[in-house]
Amino acid sequence: MRKIWGINGDHKPNSEHKIRIIRLSQEGNKFNRLVRLLCVIAGLCCLLSMPALAQTPEKNGYIADKPLETYIHDSINGGLYYSVGSSYYSGKVYPGDVYSVTHNIDLPEGSTVKFARLYNYWTWSAEGVTGRYPEMKVRFNGKELTPEKEYSDRKGWGIYDYPTGTWAYNITDLVNGSGTCSTEIENTGPDASFVCIDGVGLLIVYTDPKGKDIEYWINEGADELNSQVDENGNSLYYASSNETICEMLKPTLQLPVRSATLWTIAQSGNWNDNALMINDQKFPGITDGEPYPDLDTDMRDITSYLKSGENSILFQAIGDYVVPSGAFLVIEKDPQAEEAAQASEESSGKSDETGETQETSGNKASKAPGFGFDYALAFLTAGKLVAGHRQKKG
Repeated sequence: MRKIWGINGDHKPNSEHKIRIIRLSQEGNKFNRLVRLLCVIAGLCCLLSMPALAQTPEKNGYIADKPLETYIHDSINGGLYYSVGSSYYSGKVYPGDVYSVTHNIDLPEGSTVKFARLYNYWTWSAEGVTGRYPEMKVRFNGKELTPEKEYSDRKGWGIYDYPTGTWAYNITDLVNGSGTCSTEIENTGPDASFVCIDGVGLLIVYTDPKGKDIEYWINEGADELNSQVDENGNSLYYASSNETICEMLKPTLQLPVRSATLWTIAQSGNWNDNALMINDQKFPGITDGEPYPDLDTDMRDITSYLKSGENSILFQAIGDYVVPSGAFLVIEKDPQAEEAAQASEESSGKSDETGETQETSGNKASKAPGFGFDYALAFLTAGKLVAGHRQKKG
């Protein structure tokens, strides 16, 4: 070992050597801590970039598992009004904060409100970093409301397991007709809680002596879907696009009809690949960010894509996070076609009673003046196809 000598020649055997050992030891500890930190960071990055290595969740709320529910199905002379008014995405609403929206209702003169519903579309509800169901006070024109129906869904595993939902309120007694109304939503949860409001929808079904003869379905709910993928096309959340198909409506129809209009409401979409599926037809662009990215409202004519019997109307999330929250279908009936169908049924019944066959009955009909039923039905159907067109409104 090299000896250390002082200025006066005295031997200093250990002091500087000990200092060097201490310094080397401290530097080694720092290096080891740095290596451990880098290993932890690398491990987290691996978990985030390759979720497939982790265990598949036993229950995955991101898969389609909550089909929309039919609130009401009926027939009237009248129409349907739906609007999100001045809605906007709120960001985090903390306790004591109030989210406000106005709606300007415009109904036909002489119409009468059959029923009215208010929809509170909310998302990202938590206390700190723990998901929780929100506590909210909702007032419509100053009157406090209680939800008639609460629909919700949540991821159910891992971090950011925050619920989202649609709360529906019966406001029939508070809406008399056209005019301006206001809605206020206040977070009344504990201090560390927050909730985000995607918007407020107002639905009115009204009767009108001068209105159309319609049949309608009102379906509502909240089905959280997430089929997002990484840059290699691998599922990020254990849900493929074939597993994120929400059932919205299954109407049974008797064609022909004059028109069919469908409203689709979805939270947090704004992704053009998401698709509407009607029987064997597929329509991308159902969530195009209109009227704004956090609450898509799509209205379109679907007359040409329906069939007699049971129909299938679905929503598919393709590489996106989105929450289908409502589907309203309005069919304008064709009275002439219905009368012709009824007459045909009665005629068929009489033929059975008299013992006439279809062939002899058909021969008699072919000799009668004017249009036969088959020709009239073909004429009405052709008219429907010519008149059918798609309409899209935010």
